[in-house]
Amino acid sequence: MREPLVAWAGDCVVRGSVDIGEGRLSDQVNDLDLLTFFDAALEALDDGHRVLVDELEVERRELHLIEVIGRRGDPGRRLRTVEDRVALQVGPFVVTGNLHRPPSAQPLSALTGWARFVPVTDAVIEVGEPPAEPVYEDVILVNRDRISASRPLASIAIRPEEPWEDQSAAPA
Repeated sequence: MREPLVAWAGDCVVRGSVDIGEGRLSDQVNDLDLLTFFDAALEALDDGHRVLVDELEVERRELHLIEVIGRRGDPGRRLRTVEDRVALQVGPFVVTGNLHRPPSAQPLSALTGWARFVPVTDAVIEVGEPPAEPVYEDVILVNRDRISASRPLASIAIRPEEPWEDQSAAPA
């Protein structure tokens, strides 16, 4: 069964339908190396130019962000978590939102886990310098390998003067 999917690469947004399978979207995407988009539309981030393609194969590692539409998993299997408000530099995007971790784990521990794509809730995506109109999403999946910098934020919406933390030295 095909489902709509919106994914953000470094230079474009890809919209189309994909065959993902059962279960949480994050689990499915983390298991796949290649996503096949059907009836895909690619929209350039810089000028909005659109290209339509019947079928497009994209390697998972090429994607920076994936919008989660509806597939949030079984509520009965959810564990209690603590939210850490963060800002993440992901390619050309700055993502502000909440990372989730078990109460006993260290802050930002989701960035060092096994999963390639980690969920960020209450996300705001900003693109470009100066940023274009921000995009608001309930949940997005962020490609951990594409995060170049991160910084914790206060729980309230403020812009701290703290420097970015370099992720290039973080363990995989």
